[in-house]
Amino acid sequence: MSLAESISEHLANLPPERQAEVLDFVLFLEQNRERTRRAAPDTDDMEARRRRVTAALDALRQSGAFAGISDPVAWQREIRQDRPLPGREETG
Repeated sequence: MSLAESISEHLANLPPERQAEVLDFVLFLEQNRERTRRAAPDTDDMEARRRRVTAALDALRQSGAFAGISDPVAWQREIRQDRPLPGREETG
């Protein structure tokens, strides 16, 4: 007996209100599967994005944009210092 036949046999033994619950659950599972499928990143898209990011980082490296930074740790600490946002200067 196949799985579908087994499910059908068990379903036939349930009262109509329980059969409706089973149908609701099956519809929920279908919707969830579709939502998951749409949310899952397409492997081709991820690979294309990975190549674009790699190319951008290579171009940045080749440009020497950060060549003037002698101490990266000190530079990072300085960059991460809290500063007032433009248009939101603190009032004293």
